[in-house]
Amino acid sequence: MLERIYDTFIGILFSEFPKNAKNQAIVYDRPISGFYVGDVGIKPNSISISIKGGSSPLKDIALGLQEFEHNLTVLVNVGADDIQTTERLTQEASRIILSILRKHRKVWVVELCPICGKSALSPVHFTNDHSGVLSSYQTTVTNEFNALWAETHPASVPAPSIPTSGLAAESFIRLYNDVVANVSVSGLPTDARNNILRMYSDNLDPIRLLYNVTCSDAKPSDDSISGQLFRNGSITINAKELIRQTQYGPDNVSTSAYSR
Repeated sequence: MLERIYDTFIGILFSEFPKNAKNQAIVYDRPISGFYVGDVGIKPNSISISIKGGSSPLKDIALGLQEFEHNLTVLVNVGADDIQTTERLTQEASRIILSILRKHRKVWVVELCPICGKSALSPVHFTNDHSGVLSSYQTTVTNEFNALWAETHPASVPAPSIPTSGLAAESFIRLYNDVVANVSVSGLPTDARNNILRMYSDNLDPIRLLYNVTCSDAKPSDDSISGQLFRNGSITINAKELIRQTQYGPDNVSTSAYSR
């Protein structure tokens, strides 16, 4: 549940951190040695960033609608040549992370693309890189939206453009549902079709949306004298996620008896 959220925030941070000529994320002139999922016991004697989870309380807010409230922590770990440099690098890394995260109050969480296997930070990847497969779905979604708009608005008021990411998400979800329903999809490779079926059998939601993403607590540095040349900074992220629940039981179980 949280693994892909970790990967998404790591992707956002890496893509927006300052870079050097080698495309390495840097703090001042020092490259970040690694981005880690989960805390690590042995950290490199340089700059590293880890993301770990705290908890994800779940509550029902309506029939068929549940809400997660994810709590994550971004850890900055720095070991440098002297105390002053260590402290300044820790402070600067924390500042950059905060400046990046405050721009992302809503965040798409996208599973690995079943067509090309790449990671994406937005569903727009599907319509940009796989337009041949998704183009007909984009047209259908746009036409249906325009028809619904026309039912409640005069012809003098044209329908607004659908946000690009929303159009891409809706288009891919329709393709996904067609594959699950065994509908033939023109141009979709067999491997991609099998990957989608595996996602379905693994109960993966291919596209999710986090909202109310905020940084609730920031410690730019622990300023630990005992740590001397090793300092830590931490930033707490809170994010909400709505999940639609369409099955309630009790008749959604197998009717065949089983033995183990």
